[in-house]
Amino acid sequence: MKQRRAGVLFRNAFRFRFNVFALAAAAAWTGGVHAQEVPGASPSDSGAAPTSVLPAVTITSQREIDATTEGSGSYGAQAATIAGKVPQKLQEIPNSVSVVTRQRMDDQNMTTLDDALRYTTGVQAVSYADTAYYSARGYLLGIEFDGVSLMSGVQYEPQLDLAFYDRIEVFRGPAGVMDGTGNPGGTVNMVRKRPLDTFHVSTETQVSSFGGARQMVDVTGPLNKEGTLRGRAVIVGSDEHQSIDRYREKEGGFYGILEYDIDPRTTVALSAAHQVNADTGFDYGVGGMSNGQRLPTSWSQNFGPSWNYQRNTLDETNLNLTHKFENGWSSSTTVLYRRYSFSGTYAYPFGATGSNPYDQTYYAQKQSGTYNWFAMDTNVSGPVHLLGRDHTLTFGATYSQLSETNPFVSQNIGTFNVLDAASIPEPAFSSGSNTNFRFQQGGVYGQAHIKITDPLSVTLGAREIWYQSETQTTGDWKVNSRMNGKFVPYAAIVYNIVPNISAYVSYSSVFAPQTGTSFGGQGLAPASGKQYEAGLKGTFMNGRLNTSVAAFRIDNDHYQLGDPIHTGFYLDAGKVRSQGWEFEVSGEPLTGWNIYAGYTLLNADFESGLTATSLGNGAGLESPRNLFKLYTTYRFQQGMLHGWMVGGGMYAQSATSRLSSLYEQGGYAIFNAQVGYQFNKHVTASLALNNIFNRGYYSRTPGTFYGQFGDLRNVMLTVRTDF
Repeated sequence: MKQRRAGVLFRNAFRFRFNVFALAAAAAWTGGVHAQEVPGASPSDSGAAPTSVLPAVTITSQREIDATTEGSGSYGAQAATIAGKVPQKLQEIPNSVSVVTRQRMDDQNMTTLDDALRYTTGVQAVSYADTAYYSARGYLLGIEFDGVSLMSGVQYEPQLDLAFYDRIEVFRGPAGVMDGTGNPGGTVNMVRKRPLDTFHVSTETQVSSFGGARQMVDVTGPLNKEGTLRGRAVIVGSDEHQSIDRYREKEGGFYGILEYDIDPRTTVALSAAHQVNADTGFDYGVGGMSNGQRLPTSWSQNFGPSWNYQRNTLDETNLNLTHKFENGWSSSTTVLYRRYSFSGTYAYPFGATGSNPYDQTYYAQKQSGTYNWFAMDTNVSGPVHLLGRDHTLTFGATYSQLSETNPFVSQNIGTFNVLDAASIPEPAFSSGSNTNFRFQQGGVYGQAHIKITDPLSVTLGAREIWYQSETQTTGDWKVNSRMNGKFVPYAAIVYNIVPNISAYVSYSSVFAPQTGTSFGGQGLAPASGKQYEAGLKGTFMNGRLNTSVAAFRIDNDHYQLGDPIHTGFYLDAGKVRSQGWEFEVSGEPLTGWNIYAGYTLLNADFESGLTATSLGNGAGLESPRNLFKLYTTYRFQQGMLHGWMVGGGMYAQSATSRLSSLYEQGGYAIFNAQVGYQFNKHVTASLALNNIFNRGYYSRTPGTFYGQFGDLRNVMLTVRTDF
């Protein structure tokens, strides 16, 4: 009873604080944020002629913070929008935030979200046939598109080509105030390219040693004389073979956006994207033997039948309206619709049936389905001048819905030799089953950035969440779970030790509705818990270089864990604790020299629940204890090497496993190198050598099944034009 009463008092105190600032915001809105008298004037002077010259008035203004990375040429971002809906300097955000800039995407030839997150600090990207799943700090990640959160929108889901995006922002740890789903691991925000105010055309042509080609064209600029109407169109297509034998991926996509200034302070933007991916010969891989040994095969071996096929279609529409008020406040409303449809037929090995490990049972599956997301977010943000200092308030509301249908049939098609999988005959499938799912979530949120003293600031935030999940097999919809009002608080303190170095501590509450279901068909309870984080952030060399170091601890209950036996289903893992620390540096410390490096140390353990007894004490087995990522380039500015570029990087991780240490993969490192030349201001070319030492490794560590190989050594030639 005392604990409940304390919680009520905390909630009421929190709401009282927000009510105070809401009143202050209303006053600022109607009267202006800074109401000051004109020097030398008084009310009695209004009707009299001036008797003297007014003293000179000096007006100074600060350049508006912009989080856009296109055209910066740097690996270091100046700001991000993922922590507060509006651009915030990275040094002022009291949490771990990484930004994959447009320049780094280009230099590392990133074309998929998998590529970007694989080289993001603290993120583990695990391949899953033609998709992937992602985690940070031992937990799965959530996703936003231009700040609008979608439930279950990133795990195992294909994404649009990175040619359509300006940057990828990654918030590690729960972001439940600004991101309604509040995944414990963190949130990814994919931010689209916007139209430029000058005419611009760029192209990108790539060919790889695997036997593939890719072409991209990007056109943007004003569409009327006044420049109030701007547009952009990006077209991309590829036909690429992969490191695995017989695996081929085809892609065709388009992204278009129109942006119109209704007046100097109001802008409306409408965008649409369409992309089709068709994959043939894709492979889920093979598992380990019962004694933990690997099958002694080639690292390019394909264990799937020749008729494995899947086709994905992604459609997205985004409408955004922004307005900037005269008193410094701004508003933004975004409506997002996203549709993913797919169909596929495939088979995969599920483990040895006898003494010969090469003879394994194959399961075939035929499925099709659609995912329909609808989401919206509306918010206002701006400054309040109170008690002699400037503070910033943000208020908003959000709603999202996911409707899912996934009819499928799965059957045992017999025992076959995994080394001759291409000859497995395609079966005649029997009738299957289907269950429809619908998830809804809404909420209101607020955040106050309060300036206590010049070096000290406090951030307080909260969200009230409503959630419901339903299923339908036959007949009426059935409500599986419902949450009417869940209070999620957030608090942080930032202290500027010196102008370019700050220290912070933050507390985040975890509440994450989970869309996974158990093998028995039951929905999983929402994840709940808390995170404590403390760190240092620095900005050096006139803002060109960003550094950060952070220590964290997350205690989480009802953690959703992939069922190791039943594919596509989940377990309630009980209570889990993950903790560790991480370091990151990014930017352009010298003209022409870009660098990104990130290191993470992670420990995750089950505290109680099903998995504490069935899987041992080690949680997050697929998340390595040590994870290090590096990429750097240098463009010569003068002398005989002027115009040349050299670069390279590495990815290194410690041992990982699935199910138990029986299926452990030891630590490994992958090294890459690059050389490029700028022929003139319009044309550049680069040659990248990836996996220099041809290291064989698993991109997904095998269990009893599903062990996928990573890419072997390959060369990629890229030619870019810019006009």
